[in-house]
Amino acid sequence: MIEITELLRTSKKLEGNYSGIYFLFNNDELVYIGKGWNCLLRVAEHTRKESDKEFTSWNYINIQDKNEYNNLERKLIKEFKPKHNKTNIK
Repeated sequence: MIEITELLRTSKKLEGNYSGIYFLFNNDELVYIGKGWNCLLRVAEHTRKESDKEFTSWNYINIQDKNEYNNLERKLIKEFKPKHNKTNIK
């Protein structure tokens, strides 16, 4: 039997702006690298019907400095070349 009070007691709050770079994976394949001031919201946008990105899991690196996450995102895309990122990043 499901104990609702236990679920409530152990639940986690959705709070904070987790700024940084996020990674979308489809099984074992890295398929997209992105950035955002709130990674959770950005990943949620990729679950909309019109998105062509299929993924089974995600993770992120928390980075507060906008210049740092812009530079690191470009570097990581260039290095790993995920199939849903544009490859013409300089």
